[in-house]
Amino acid sequence: MEFDLANILITGAIGLAGGLLGGLLGIGGSIVVIPMLGFAYGPNQQLYQATAMIMNVVVGASATLKHHLKGAIQLRLVARLIPAALVGILGGVALSNAIPPLPLQLLFAVFLVYIGLREAWTAYGPGRRDEPREGRESTGRVAGVGGFTGLLAGLLGIGGGIVIIPLLKRFCRMEMKQAIPASSATMLVTATVGATYKNLTLPELMAPDGTPLRIAESLGLAAAMVPTAFLGSYVGAGLMHRLPMGLIRRIFAILILLAAARMASSAWTQMKATPAAGITLAAESAVTR
Repeated sequence: MEFDLANILITGAIGLAGGLLGGLLGIGGSIVVIPMLGFAYGPNQQLYQATAMIMNVVVGASATLKHHLKGAIQLRLVARLIPAALVGILGGVALSNAIPPLPLQLLFAVFLVYIGLREAWTAYGPGRRDEPREGRESTGRVAGVGGFTGLLAGLLGIGGGIVIIPLLKRFCRMEMKQAIPASSATMLVTATVGATYKNLTLPELMAPDGTPLRIAESLGLAAAMVPTAFLGSYVGAGLMHRLPMGLIRRIFAILILLAAARMASSAWTQMKATPAAGITLAAESAVTR
Protein backbone atom coordinates (compact mmCIF):
# COMPACT_ATOMS: atom_id res chain seq x y z
CA MET A 1 0.00 0.00 0.00
CA GLU A 2 1.37 3.40 -1.02
CA PHE A 3 1.13 6.08 1.65
CA ASP A 4 0.77 9.01 -0.72
CA LEU A 5 -1.19 12.16 0.06
CA ALA A 6 -4.44 10.77 -1.36
CA ASN A 7 -4.29 7.64 0.81
CA ILE A 8 -3.37 9.65 3.89
CA LEU A 9 -6.39 11.91 3.35
CA ILE A 10 -8.69 8.94 2.76
CA THR A 11 -7.44 7.16 5.88
CA GLY A 12 -7.75 10.35 7.91
CA ALA A 13 -11.35 10.72 6.74
CA ILE A 14 -12.06 7.13 7.81
CA GLY A 15 -10.61 7.85 11.24
CA LEU A 16 -12.76 10.97 11.48
CA ALA A 17 -15.92 8.98 10.61
CA GLY A 18 -15.05 6.24 13.09
CA GLY A 19 -14.36 8.73 15.85
CA LEU A 20 -17.51 10.70 15.07
CA LEU A 21 -19.81 7.68 15.31
CA GLY A 22 -17.87 6.43 18.31
CA GLY A 23 -18.41 9.73 20.09
CA LEU A 24 -22.09 9.81 19.15
CA LEU A 25 -22.82 6.28 20.36
CA GLY A 26 -20.21 5.77 23.07
CA ILE A 27 -18.57 2.83 21.27
CA GLY A 28 -15.16 2.02 19.85
CA GLY A 29 -14.55 2.95 16.24
CA SER A 30 -13.32 -0.45 15.01
CA ILE A 31 -16.70 -1.67 13.80
CA VAL A 32 -16.86 1.42 11.58
CA VAL A 33 -13.18 1.75 10.63
CA ILE A 34 -12.52 -1.85 9.56
CA PRO A 35 -15.33 -2.02 6.94
CA MET A 36 -14.47 1.45 5.60
CA LEU A 37 -10.80 0.52 5.15
CA GLY A 38 -11.99 -2.50 3.19
CA PHE A 39 -14.16 -0.32 0.95
CA ALA A 40 -11.28 2.09 0.34
CA TYR A 41 -8.39 -0.33 -0.20
CA GLY A 42 -9.91 -3.75 -0.79
CA PRO A 43 -10.12 -6.85 1.46
CA ASN A 44 -7.27 -7.17 3.97
CA GLN A 45 -8.94 -8.09 7.26
CA GLN A 46 -5.80 -9.06 9.18
CA LEU A 47 -4.08 -5.76 8.38
CA TYR A 48 -7.13 -3.64 9.21
CA GLN A 49 -7.66 -5.39 12.53
CA ALA A 50 -4.03 -4.75 13.48
CA THR A 51 -4.49 -1.06 12.61
CA ALA A 52 -7.80 -0.77 14.47
CA MET A 53 -6.27 -2.30 17.60
CA ILE A 54 -3.63 0.44 17.65
CA MET A 55 -6.37 3.06 17.35
CA ASN A 56 -8.22 1.39 20.23
CA VAL A 57 -5.22 1.90 22.50
CA VAL A 58 -4.97 5.64 21.84
CA VAL A 59 -8.70 6.32 22.05
CA GLY A 60 -8.98 4.11 25.14
CA ALA A 61 -6.21 6.06 26.86
CA SER A 62 -8.09 9.32 26.37
CA ALA A 63 -11.34 7.87 27.72
CA THR A 64 -9.61 6.26 30.71
CA LEU A 65 -7.87 9.51 31.64
CA LYS A 66 -11.17 11.37 31.48
CA HIS A 67 -12.90 8.82 33.74
CA HIS A 68 -9.93 8.77 36.15
CA LEU A 69 -9.98 12.55 36.55
CA LYS A 70 -13.67 12.31 37.43
CA GLY A 71 -12.95 9.56 39.97
CA ALA A 72 -15.32 7.17 38.17
CA ILE A 73 -13.04 4.12 37.82
CA GLN A 74 -13.56 1.38 40.42
CA LEU A 75 -10.10 -0.15 40.73
CA ARG A 76 -11.28 -3.31 42.51
CA LEU A 77 -13.68 -4.05 39.67
CA VAL A 78 -11.05 -3.40 37.00
CA ALA A 79 -8.55 -5.61 38.86
CA ARG A 80 -11.01 -8.52 38.57
CA LEU A 81 -11.71 -7.87 34.89
CA ILE A 82 -8.18 -7.47 33.56
CA PRO A 83 -6.56 -10.90 34.21
CA ALA A 84 -9.29 -12.87 32.41
CA ALA A 85 -9.55 -10.23 29.68
CA LEU A 86 -5.79 -10.48 29.03
CA VAL A 87 -5.98 -14.25 28.68
CA GLY A 88 -9.00 -13.81 26.41
CA ILE A 89 -7.43 -11.24 24.10
CA LEU A 90 -4.21 -13.24 23.69
CA GLY A 91 -6.27 -16.30 22.81
CA GLY A 92 -8.44 -14.24 20.48
CA VAL A 93 -5.48 -12.81 18.57
CA ALA A 94 -3.93 -16.28 18.26
CA LEU A 95 -7.24 -17.60 16.95
CA SER A 96 -7.60 -14.74 14.47
CA ASN A 97 -4.07 -15.41 13.18
CA ALA A 98 -5.04 -19.02 12.51
CA ILE A 99 -8.09 -18.07 10.42
CA PRO A 100 -7.55 -17.17 6.73
CA PRO A 101 -8.35 -13.49 6.00
CA LEU A 102 -11.50 -13.98 3.94
CA PRO A 103 -13.29 -16.28 6.42
CA LEU A 104 -12.21 -13.84 9.15
CA GLN A 105 -13.81 -11.03 7.16
CA LEU A 106 -16.99 -13.11 6.86
CA LEU A 107 -16.97 -13.70 10.63
CA PHE A 108 -16.60 -9.97 11.22
CA ALA A 109 -19.56 -9.35 8.90
CA VAL A 110 -21.69 -11.73 10.98
CA PHE A 111 -20.72 -9.78 14.10
CA LEU A 112 -21.75 -6.56 12.36
CA VAL A 113 -25.15 -8.07 11.59
CA TYR A 114 -25.62 -8.76 15.31
CA ILE A 115 -24.62 -5.20 16.21
CA GLY A 116 -26.84 -3.72 13.50
CA LEU A 117 -29.88 -5.76 14.57
CA ARG A 118 -29.31 -4.88 18.21
CA GLU A 119 -29.09 -1.18 17.38
CA ALA A 120 -32.21 -1.45 15.19
CA TRP A 121 -34.10 -3.11 18.04
CA THR A 122 -33.00 -0.35 20.39
CA ALA A 123 -34.11 2.32 17.91
CA TYR A 124 -37.33 0.74 16.62
CA GLY A 125 -38.30 -1.82 19.25
CA PRO A 126 -40.67 -1.28 22.16
CA GLY A 127 -39.29 0.61 25.13
CA ARG A 128 -38.57 -1.29 28.30
CA ARG A 129 -38.23 -0.03 31.84
CA ASP A 130 -35.52 -1.75 33.81
CA GLU A 131 -36.55 -2.44 37.37
CA PRO A 132 -34.01 -1.87 40.14
CA ARG A 133 -32.02 -5.05 40.72
CA GLU A 134 -29.44 -6.19 43.21
CA GLY A 135 -25.89 -6.43 41.96
CA ARG A 136 -24.19 -9.70 41.05
CA GLU A 137 -20.57 -8.62 41.08
CA SER A 138 -19.08 -11.98 42.03
CA THR A 139 -15.51 -12.62 40.95
CA GLY A 140 -16.60 -15.49 38.70
CA ARG A 141 -19.19 -13.43 36.83
CA VAL A 142 -16.87 -10.46 36.42
CA ALA A 143 -13.98 -12.65 35.24
CA GLY A 144 -16.27 -14.46 32.81
CA VAL A 145 -17.37 -11.18 31.26
CA GLY A 146 -13.74 -10.02 31.02
CA GLY A 147 -12.54 -13.24 29.43
CA PHE A 148 -15.32 -13.40 26.84
CA THR A 149 -14.87 -9.73 25.94
CA GLY A 150 -11.11 -10.15 25.56
CA LEU A 151 -11.62 -13.17 23.32
CA LEU A 152 -13.94 -11.28 20.95
CA ALA A 153 -11.71 -8.19 21.03
CA GLY A 154 -8.67 -10.22 19.99
CA LEU A 155 -10.55 -12.30 17.42
CA LEU A 156 -12.27 -9.37 15.68
CA GLY A 157 -9.90 -6.46 16.38
CA ILE A 158 -12.55 -4.45 18.26
CA GLY A 159 -12.14 -2.31 21.35
CA GLY A 160 -14.59 -4.40 23.34
CA GLY A 161 -16.73 -1.67 24.86
CA ILE A 162 -19.70 -2.62 22.70
CA VAL A 163 -19.49 -6.12 24.23
CA ILE A 164 -18.38 -5.61 27.82
CA ILE A 165 -20.80 -2.83 28.75
CA PRO A 166 -24.03 -4.73 27.98
CA LEU A 167 -22.57 -7.90 29.55
CA LEU A 168 -21.70 -6.09 32.78
CA LYS A 169 -25.20 -4.63 32.84
CA ARG A 170 -26.94 -7.94 32.15
CA PHE A 171 -24.90 -10.52 34.04
CA CYS A 172 -23.38 -8.39 36.79
CA ARG A 173 -26.31 -5.97 37.02
CA MET A 174 -24.16 -2.86 36.99
CA GLU A 175 -25.25 0.66 36.19
CA MET A 176 -23.89 2.36 33.08
CA LYS A 177 -21.91 4.79 35.24
CA GLN A 178 -20.03 1.77 36.66
CA ALA A 179 -19.70 -0.24 33.46
CA ILE A 180 -18.42 2.44 31.08
CA PRO A 181 -15.38 3.58 33.16
CA ALA A 182 -14.51 -0.04 33.98
CA SER A 183 -14.74 -0.90 30.29
CA SER A 184 -12.42 1.94 29.28
CA ALA A 185 -9.77 1.07 31.86
CA THR A 186 -9.90 -2.66 31.17
CA MET A 187 -9.79 -2.38 27.41
CA LEU A 188 -6.92 0.12 27.54
CA VAL A 189 -4.75 -2.55 29.14
CA THR A 190 -5.98 -5.43 27.00
CA ALA A 191 -5.91 -3.43 23.76
CA THR A 192 -2.29 -2.47 24.42
CA VAL A 193 -1.30 -6.11 24.85
CA GLY A 194 -3.51 -7.27 21.98
CA ALA A 195 -2.28 -4.61 19.56
CA THR A 196 1.34 -5.41 20.39
CA TYR A 197 0.82 -9.14 19.89
CA LYS A 198 -1.19 -8.70 16.68
CA ASN A 199 1.29 -6.33 15.07
CA LEU A 200 4.36 -8.33 16.06
CA THR A 201 2.85 -11.43 14.44
CA LEU A 202 1.61 -9.54 11.37
CA PRO A 203 4.64 -10.52 9.18
CA GLU A 204 3.65 -14.17 9.65
CA LEU A 205 0.27 -13.52 7.99
CA MET A 206 -0.79 -13.09 4.38
CA ALA A 207 -3.15 -10.74 2.60
CA PRO A 208 -5.97 -12.30 0.54
CA ASP A 209 -3.79 -12.04 -2.59
CA GLY A 210 -1.02 -14.06 -0.91
CA THR A 211 1.43 -11.20 -0.26
CA PRO A 212 3.02 -11.02 3.21
CA LEU A 213 1.81 -8.29 5.55
CA ARG A 214 4.13 -5.68 7.04
CA ILE A 215 4.01 -3.90 10.40
CA ALA A 216 4.90 -0.64 8.61
CA GLU A 217 1.57 -0.76 6.76
CA SER A 218 -0.39 -1.08 10.00
CA LEU A 219 1.59 1.70 11.69
CA GLY A 220 1.20 3.95 8.64
CA LEU A 221 -2.57 3.56 8.56
CA ALA A 222 -2.80 4.12 12.31
CA ALA A 223 -0.65 7.27 12.14
CA ALA A 224 -2.99 8.78 9.56
CA MET A 225 -6.10 7.73 11.43
CA VAL A 226 -5.50 8.44 15.12
CA PRO A 227 -5.43 12.28 15.07
CA THR A 228 -8.69 12.56 13.11
CA ALA A 229 -10.31 9.84 15.23
CA PHE A 230 -9.61 11.97 18.31
CA LEU A 231 -11.15 14.99 16.62
CA GLY A 232 -14.18 13.02 15.44
CA SER A 233 -14.74 11.55 18.88
CA TYR A 234 -14.66 15.02 20.47
CA VAL A 235 -17.15 16.42 17.95
CA GLY A 236 -19.38 13.35 18.16
CA ALA A 237 -19.56 13.52 21.94
CA GLY A 238 -20.77 17.11 21.64
CA LEU A 239 -23.37 16.24 18.98
CA MET A 240 -24.70 13.44 21.17
CA HIS A 241 -26.28 16.04 23.43
CA ARG A 242 -27.91 17.89 20.52
CA LEU A 243 -29.22 15.25 18.11
CA PRO A 244 -32.10 12.83 18.80
CA MET A 245 -30.54 9.54 19.92
CA GLY A 246 -33.30 7.54 18.21
CA LEU A 247 -32.42 9.06 14.83
CA ILE A 248 -28.70 8.46 15.38
CA ARG A 249 -29.27 4.79 16.24
CA ARG A 250 -31.53 4.26 13.22
CA ILE A 251 -28.95 5.67 10.82
CA PHE A 252 -26.15 3.73 12.51
CA ALA A 253 -28.09 0.44 12.34
CA ILE A 254 -28.76 0.89 8.62
CA LEU A 255 -25.12 1.75 7.86
CA ILE A 256 -23.79 -1.22 9.85
CA LEU A 257 -26.17 -3.68 8.18
CA LEU A 258 -25.22 -2.35 4.73
CA ALA A 259 -21.52 -2.66 5.59
CA ALA A 260 -22.06 -6.22 6.85
CA ALA A 261 -23.84 -7.21 3.63
CA ARG A 262 -21.08 -5.69 1.50
CA MET A 263 -18.28 -7.37 3.49
CA ALA A 264 -20.02 -10.75 3.53
CA SER A 265 -20.74 -10.64 -0.20
CA SER A 266 -17.15 -9.66 -1.03
CA ALA A 267 -15.63 -12.35 1.20
CA TRP A 268 -17.96 -15.09 -0.05
CA THR A 269 -17.36 -14.26 -3.71
CA GLN A 270 -13.58 -14.29 -3.28
CA MET A 271 -13.65 -17.48 -1.21
CA LYS A 272 -15.50 -19.27 -4.01
CA ALA A 273 -13.14 -17.87 -6.65
CA THR A 274 -9.97 -18.68 -4.66
CA PRO A 275 -10.63 -21.66 -2.36
CA ALA A 276 -7.03 -21.68 -1.13
CA ALA A 277 -7.57 -18.25 0.42
CA GLY A 278 -10.72 -19.30 2.20
CA ILE A 279 -12.33 -22.38 3.67
CA THR A 280 -13.28 -25.51 1.73
CA LEU A 281 -16.85 -25.27 0.56
CA ALA A 282 -17.71 -28.88 1.28
CA ALA A 283 -21.40 -28.65 0.53
CA GLU A 284 -20.79 -27.02 -2.85
CA SER A 285 -18.16 -29.60 -3.77
CA ALA A 286 -20.53 -32.43 -2.91
CA VAL A 287 -23.18 -31.01 -5.24
CA THR A 288 -20.82 -30.63 -8.18
CA ARG A 289 -19.47 -34.17 -7.94
